[in-house]
Order: sequence, then C-alpha cells, then structure tokens
Amino acid sequence: MNTIILILSFLLSFSVYAENPLPHSPPPELLKQISEHNRQQALFEPKTSEAERTQNNVFPFVEFDETGYLFFNDDDYYGYAREIKDTIAQTLPKNVKLVVYTTSQSKSSSQQIQQRFASLIDPSRLIVLQVPDSGSNSFWTRDNLPLPVFDQNQLTLVDARYYYNFEPDQFLSQLFSSLITSHSYFYEGGNFMANSRGECLVVNRRKSYPGGTSDTAAIPDSIFNNLYGCKKLTRFKHLKGIGHIDEVVKFMSDDVVVTDTPEYVEILKNLGYEVHLLPEPDLDYETYVNSLLVNDVLYVPTFNESQDQQAIEVYKKINPALKIVPILTKKLATRGQGGIHCIT
Repeated sequence: MNTIILILSFLLSFSVYAENPLPHSPPPELLKQISEHNRQQALFEPKTSEAERTQNNVFPFVEFDETGYLFFNDDDYYGYAREIKDTIAQTLPKNVKLVVYTTSQSKSSSQQIQQRFASLIDPSRLIVLQVPDSGSNSFWTRDNLPLPVFDQNQLTLVDARYYYNFEPDQFLSQLFSSLITSHSYFYEGGNFMANSRGECLVVNRRKSYPGGTSDTAAIPDSIFNNLYGCKKLTRFKHLKGIGHIDEVVKFMSDDVVVTDTPEYVEILKNLGYEVHLLPEPDLDYETYVNSLLVNDVLYVPTFNESQDQQAIEVYKKINPALKIVPILTKKLATRGQGGIHCIT
C-alpha cells in the first residue's frame, strides 16, 4: 500500500513540475560585472571571504554526516560506469536505500532497472524513480541534482541552473516535502565542498557549454552564504581537471581534508585543517580525491596504477574504522567523464 501511495505521489508531482518554469539567467552585463569583481578580488588565486553575508540558520548537508539515501542515474555511460554502480549497490551500508532515477517514462524500462539492481541489493532498499524528462545529460548526478541544505533544521534543496537544462528540482522538492530555493547562475554540485561549520570550498572555474557558461567567479559570495549556508567561503585557483573541487579537495571530517594538489596544502593548513596529501595518478582527469563517503563505507577510485595502494593507505590512516571499497574507474575518468563522486 505504501508503495502505491509513493508511486501516485511521483505521478502527481509531474503536473506540479510543469507549472514551475526554469529560473532565468542574470543579465549578461550583471554577470560580467560580478565575474570581473570576483576575478579582481581573487585573481583566480585562493581567497577566503566572509563578506556579503547575512546571519542565517542555513547549513549545508555534509558528506560525512549520516545519510539514508544514495542517488544515481540509471545510465551506465556506454558501460564505463557499470562496475562503479554495481559495486556500490552490492556494498551500500545496510541502513541506506539506493535510489536509481531514470528519465524514461516506460514501464518496461523501470522494470528492467528494478530487475538489474534487485540482484545486487535487497529490493526493499531499492527505489526506481521516474523523473521528468527535461533537458539532457542526466548522468552526472552530483552536478545536476539540487544540493541539500538545512534551513532551521528543515531540509531545503538549492536549485541552480544546469547547462544541459536537466531540471528535476521541483519534482524532488515535492517528493521529499522539502523547501526549495533557486538562483539563476549556472553551477554544478561537484564544485561544492563543505563541513558542518559551513566552511565551503569551491574552484573558480569558467567553462562554456552548449547550454551556457558556468562561471563560478561570477557567483557572488552572498549566494553561497544565503542559499548554501556558507559562513566562510574559500575560492581556489583552477589548476587542473575540469575545475570541480571534488577532484582536488575533500573533507573527511570538520577538521581533516585530503588533496592531491601540492599547491593547495599550505592554503588548507592556514585555514586550520589537518591535511593529508594523496598521490596523483598517471593520467589527466584521474584523481583519488573523487571518492565517496557513505556513513562508514568509503568508495575509493583506482586506476590499475602503482599509486592505487598508496592512496588507499592514506585514507586508512585518516580513519581506520572505515570500510574501504576500491572501485576501478579508469574507463570513465581518463575520458574526463568524472568518477565515483561525480556520478552519485
């Protein structure tokens, strides 16, 4: 009976979603003005700011907090992500439900997804979710789904623009009976890292896509404070990769971070963090930082390279109690298509 009610609530949400238009982009002149301001202030060098913020009770959800759900898309990206998703499904902590979302509205497609993952995880812990088929490139879950925060302890989803126009934000807000806040800047969840004190890290990256330009430097500090709950914001220079913070820095706790970028070590230490340096893999876009922490399980990317075991040992040293699950991600990462953190 509960399942039937849940499915009906999904279907009802489609009509609500259709009535909520996507946010509009800020005027080009305003974008240019803000972007130039942030570039002049940070010069794309690391910069910490506490300006342009108001006092509020918004705090980000942080990865090392306890969670009950893990989301990823049903697409395996030409098979490159299949091993990653299958391994996660098989080893997900017992108190976590797996939500596999699809833009297909076909009943047979949902049944196929159900059958595939039901062989990997207890079906009672599996939810196959049909979301509105808006835009494209729904594969990169970290980038295109809204970011969760807590506003006075109430779950709130922050809706940014996604350059491929995949926008299921209102649908998910209805599903979780959560509040939703929106802004009109292009921004991806992979470029957001925070601890429970609201200390946030981003990379000042600028990249153009067919659907628009993602320019983190153009996003005012006030957006990060008022919507994402950032009490302190540090912007890092874009040195490598596609320019997302989850490629280069990760919070393991409020006070402990890992990075594979030597140029960031002193900056992070000066911010008061205990810093552990991970090795760099052999090829561009490969990174051991792009791991995923789900309660007491840490999923670590590996590449069949000599540094794999060294990276695992760094993580073990930080928290010996964690169960570490290595996953080969070479097929996906070396093509610049992300890793474990990006697709979950």
